[in-house]
Amino acid sequence: MKKINFVKYNKTRREAFQIRTSLVEENGLPYVEKTALTAEGISHIRSFEEKYNNLTEQNQGLHVADVTVSSDGTTARFAFLKGETYAEILGRQIVNGKVSEASLEDGISMILKVHDDYMTPFHITPEFEEVFGVLPDSAEQIRRDWAFKHSNIDCLFENIMMTEDGPYCLDYEWVFSFPVPVNFIKFRVLYYFYEQYKSILSYESREVFMEEQGVDGELIGIYEEMERHFQEYVHGENQQIYLLNYMHETFALPDSMFEVSQIIDDTKDQIAQMKAELKEKDLTITKQQEEKRLTDNHVANQDMIIASLRKDCETMQGIIEQLRKHESFSYKVLRRLKRIFNEKFPQGTKKRKVLFYIKETILHPIKSISLYTTDEGRNLMEGDMKIGEVYRTHGKLRFVKEGHPMVSIVIPVYNQIHYTYACLLSILEHTKNVDYEIIIADDVSTDATAELSKFTENVVICRNETNQGFLRNCNQAAKSARGKYIMFLNNDTQVTDGWLDSLVNLIESDPSIGMVGSKLVYPDGRLQEAGGILWSDGSGWNYGRLDDPEKPEYNYVKDVDYISGAAILLSSDLWKRIGGFDERFAPAYCEDSDLAFEVRKAGYRVVYQPLSKVIHFEGISNGTDVNGSGLKRYQVENSKKLKEKWAAEFSCQSENNGNPDPFRARERSQGKDIILVVDHYVPTYDRDAGSKTTFQYLKMFIDKGYVVKFLGDNFLHEEPYSTALQQMGIEILYGREYQAGIWDWLKAHGDDIKAAYLNRPHIAQKYIDFLRENTSMKLIYYGHDLHFLREGREYELTGDPKKREASEYWRSMELRLMKKAAVSYYPSYVEREAIHEIEPSVPVKAIVAYVFDRFLNQIPNDFEKREGLLFVGGFAHPPNADAVLWFAREIFPLIREQIPVNFYIVGSKVTDEIKALEQPDNGIIVKGFVTEEELASLYASCRIVVVPLRYGAGVKGKVIEALYYGAPVVTTSIGAEGIPEADQVMVVRDEPGTFAEEVIALYNDPDSLRQMSQNTQNYIRTYHSIDAAWSVVGEDF
Repeated sequence: MKKINFVKYNKTRREAFQIRTSLVEENGLPYVEKTALTAEGISHIRSFEEKYNNLTEQNQGLHVADVTVSSDGTTARFAFLKGETYAEILGRQIVNGKVSEASLEDGISMILKVHDDYMTPFHITPEFEEVFGVLPDSAEQIRRDWAFKHSNIDCLFENIMMTEDGPYCLDYEWVFSFPVPVNFIKFRVLYYFYEQYKSILSYESREVFMEEQGVDGELIGIYEEMERHFQEYVHGENQQIYLLNYMHETFALPDSMFEVSQIIDDTKDQIAQMKAELKEKDLTITKQQEEKRLTDNHVANQDMIIASLRKDCETMQGIIEQLRKHESFSYKVLRRLKRIFNEKFPQGTKKRKVLFYIKETILHPIKSISLYTTDEGRNLMEGDMKIGEVYRTHGKLRFVKEGHPMVSIVIPVYNQIHYTYACLLSILEHTKNVDYEIIIADDVSTDATAELSKFTENVVICRNETNQGFLRNCNQAAKSARGKYIMFLNNDTQVTDGWLDSLVNLIESDPSIGMVGSKLVYPDGRLQEAGGILWSDGSGWNYGRLDDPEKPEYNYVKDVDYISGAAILLSSDLWKRIGGFDERFAPAYCEDSDLAFEVRKAGYRVVYQPLSKVIHFEGISNGTDVNGSGLKRYQVENSKKLKEKWAAEFSCQSENNGNPDPFRARERSQGKDIILVVDHYVPTYDRDAGSKTTFQYLKMFIDKGYVVKFLGDNFLHEEPYSTALQQMGIEILYGREYQAGIWDWLKAHGDDIKAAYLNRPHIAQKYIDFLRENTSMKLIYYGHDLHFLREGREYELTGDPKKREASEYWRSMELRLMKKAAVSYYPSYVEREAIHEIEPSVPVKAIVAYVFDRFLNQIPNDFEKREGLLFVGGFAHPPNADAVLWFAREIFPLIREQIPVNFYIVGSKVTDEIKALEQPDNGIIVKGFVTEEELASLYASCRIVVVPLRYGAGVKGKVIEALYYGAPVVTTSIGAEGIPEADQVMVVRDEPGTFAEEVIALYNDPDSLRQMSQNTQNYIRTYHSIDAAWSVVGEDF
């Protein structure tokens, strides 16, 4: 397994000499690799073998590092040698600014000692003048010099490794087989040694040092000119860039060490002053952030007040209009007549209905005939008389008779036919995507319920012979259930869209769930219950009672102590195993709480589903008076029985101190660790890679058993993304109330939350100081990518000074955040090492940025049938736009010359410049944003995914996603950056020509594409599973 530990690019050279030097590790052994960055550079790499052979034959005592060149000629691999360079040995021997003359002579002798038959008189050749320039007339002495048959001008002290096996030359990239003056090689050795150690050498000048070592002072200027020509030969038009990269301001070393000491003291004072200023600025930033926080709170509060006042104004306006109408004379007369009529013929009475039908018959005789002459008409009138006007509108309720229902809906009833009919009507209208049967458990009703079969079809009616009471009535009817699940639903309820399929989907999604239940809402829209709480003293709460049911805290899936029996669903097998409702609680009350304890005793969870919204006319079934003679009085008696039966379990419930905090009790999170995840907004996981990473980590935290809260800094509820998180069991803090009160919420619950996982620098900096000062949370920061590195690379590419300023700004912010966090995360070792180069003490981890909990088992390998090239990436991220434009303008035309292929561009927030790429018959198709399903289809139908990034930082999500879908990938070094073993699962090319050549070759080679596709799946399972990610970060949480 190959791991890249270090990479250096020599891209300022001529294209023929541009290489990448990498320190790699394979099977535990380190190597050095030099790789050509362009096709022109392959001959340069191949030349290493010849140079190795020539130098090995020529040198007497100096060995040459072994080399192996790859079959395609792109990479030369060298053994990694351990030891100390000769330059380091000489540096240690510098005493009082002077280097050991004997050691210097030994080193020069070691480099220049070759077999006699490899020495030849120097003479000028055209090749020499091409590399080193034309010698002046004054260089007569150089013309009389000697030369080696093969001159290694890279053989510097710093490139000689002293090992146990003797001295080795590490670098021999620049070996020339034409005559080069021996004394020029000596000059280079001394020149670069002096430059390396001049800060501690005390020679008057470099020239004096050279002359003391036997270099003719008159020739030094000529040698320097030869060196300049050589660098120009290597770097070509990039020479100025090269020189600028190596220009540094120099300072003279003071004559007196006292002056040095004084400078050090002055510098220390300056550093202390700068630290004080930095601390002062840090305090200023903190104060400004606090002022902004308070301002935001004030603005949010004012918005809420304004919205409330507007609503009050609208209400008052309506009242005023009503009062005006009431004051008119005609209205007063009509109101009096209406009151007299209603007293004589009350609404809903048989007399009133008879009058209605008489009026209808007189006014609409033809239409009314069918009411008296057809079975359906007579049924409508009978239903109207016995059930109400609603029957006249909807008539007989005809349900589908299911042979194998998924759910048996058991509705216990005792009279109240109008409620039962309304409940059945709502089921018929709002129940989709689930096969169900309805079982009416009639406990000897005396009203029209006894005749329900006249008014419904395909409803199972289980009528008791004697009144059994609510509990036994349910148990009896459940025996007739044929469904996989039993749904107990009170008759005084009305269901809403999605009520049943959301319950079934939830219980089917997780085998640990034993029972699920609905959100209960009063007819006036207020909340009745979002799951129940049972306290240790036996008291209970309907959590959220009379509050706004749309608040975030009532809209996420969660474990609860119990769910009201008005709407609960569990499997028939579990129901039978438990034995139904415990009859000690007959006739009613606390049987639902007892059932929840039984479900947990059986090893399952009781879970609340907010998407299942059921309107409950509480009290219709059993009244509301706990002290009267109705069923409600059993609530007090049975509460005592419940506490006695489950005494051990109640001792573990949350304590009711008179004013308890339900924060943990409402979701049964006692003893569990809670993580707060903070990001800019709810992760739009199908729109950008950063959101996908956040989404995957949220799923991982849930999978590992943590309770998760999510804070999106925009405080918006965005669909379908918010619901996706809430259905995972994540509470999202959104809405104006949280926007105004988030700081109070963080203070109130800071001790309950173990860790805050802060995403992105511009978001983390808003919260990190407050959390440090006001909570005990462990602060973990994830930067997604290193912004200052990305901006710096863009500056190098474009030369835009604004990018340099942006890079400096981000560097300051990001380092500040890292120092305040307990640990910081980045997607790869590239960012980690960049950070440690600046600040080694900062705790930073390279994490698995893209995590998958499920893997693809079969990927279609029909590459012959596939068509097109695919790019995927959001265009709000500038590197993606640059990549597509570069590919479309410089690479794709080269491909189209060879194969008639289409280029599909997929991503959100497409710019006008990207849209303009699509022209008739040019093969470019801009699809823009697509759904997850459409994207998966594109990955399966396109032959190759291209990721032509030229700048950016960190592991690229679009690359990992493509590998997950089994897509063959061609990318650049930037696209492959930070991905271990990248060259094993993708093709990496940086130049337009070679990039196009690889795409063309692969496109015409389905067998290679199939092999690449197979390799991706093993790779993803190894590096991007939940366990792989958790092995890196688990200890931090």
